[in-house]
Amino acid sequence: MGVDAKPQSAAGYSADHTDTCEQVLVTLLSAFGTLKETLRLVGGLVPRYLTPEQLPDVPAHFGTSDVDVALNLTVLASENYASLAEQLKERGFTRWVNPKNQWVSAWRWEYRISEHHAVLVEFLRGATYDCPAGQKTPIDGEDVAALSIQHLEVVNDWFESKRIEAAMLGGRGVTIETVHYADVTAFIILKASAFHSRAARKDAGDLIHVMQYAGTIQEVARHFVERAQSGLHTEAIRACRVTLQERFCGTEKTSGHEMVGPKSYAEFMLGEAADGEELAQAARFASGMIERFLRLVENELGPIG
Repeated sequence: MGVDAKPQSAAGYSADHTDTCEQVLVTLLSAFGTLKETLRLVGGLVPRYLTPEQLPDVPAHFGTSDVDVALNLTVLASENYASLAEQLKERGFTRWVNPKNQWVSAWRWEYRISEHHAVLVEFLRGATYDCPAGQKTPIDGEDVAALSIQHLEVVNDWFESKRIEAAMLGGRGVTIETVHYADVTAFIILKASAFHSRAARKDAGDLIHVMQYAGTIQEVARHFVERAQSGLHTEAIRACRVTLQERFCGTEKTSGHEMVGPKSYAEFMLGEAADGEELAQAARFASGMIERFLRLVENELGPIG
């Protein structure tokens, strides 16, 4: 599968491809040396660790086709390290080339598994006043950069860690690495923000999967409330609540299952060709879950200010 063509439904993802993404992740971590402790995993590989398969109660997440990593530029700027670009190239990574215009990316790299299979790696950073969302910051000359993402800085404070064992690519052998990944609240915030920006079906699928299987909806809401009460990242918390309300919940004019969020979730999970009533039922489930979550949060935090 080309890195520029992501599946539009859950059926397009596979456990094998997700396993390969994990191998890419541990290979990538080795390129950062001691600085790998500052990396945070975000995006579609996170549910593999946040909601691990525990049948029959927790099914395996449908997977991902790429690896998204948040960089802490404050830490990177204060440290001396060998050329990151050279470390990446030595491990088999190359800068991604846009097939349409042959533009070479600095914030997107890839590891080519075969002629028709590559895993995309995206380097991301939190947006700031000086570098708003969508802009890119050079990290290692012109070769490596990071794309600014709104609210991404939450993962510097709100994350979980897990030791994983996986084979490095390139025949380097099996390694054990500690992966730091977005916790449930950070994941909800970032997926809500991503969906607000691009309304991608998979973002809705990832969001609902984690909210459904990271614990009971009461436990997920409690975690969110506790994070909010810490006083950190107040704007990210507020923006998340607004987005979930506007994209997933009914209004005076429109039923919740007809909103873009629930419809995107249903179409991703079942495919566009699914029976209309099945799609509506899945959409009602998604909208109902978000509405319950927001009610529980509002009971503790009050209305959105």
